[in-house]
Amino acid sequence: MHYSGILIITKPNETADCIADLKSLPGVEVHFCYPDSGRIIAVQETETVDAQEEGFRRIQALPRVHMAALVEHRIDPDGVSQNA
Repeated sequence: MHYSGILIITKPNETADCIADLKSLPGVEVHFCYPDSGRIIAVQETETVDAQEEGFRRIQALPRVHMAALVEHRIDPDGVSQNA
């Protein structure tokens, strides 16, 4: 499994709609947001690095996403979260 920590930036007045867009994507969970600055922290979980890259591009292409940065990427070959 591939786990990616992603910082997303949107306009502060679009934060709620951007979160809804992110939650609609498979394997993406929103973990925290700073609504006053439009910053959102999400984790994406995929089975392959190709799926991780495709999912990241999908996040970047969302209309309310002004910037998305891959902050961390971990691979767990057993498919079990390293923090569990």
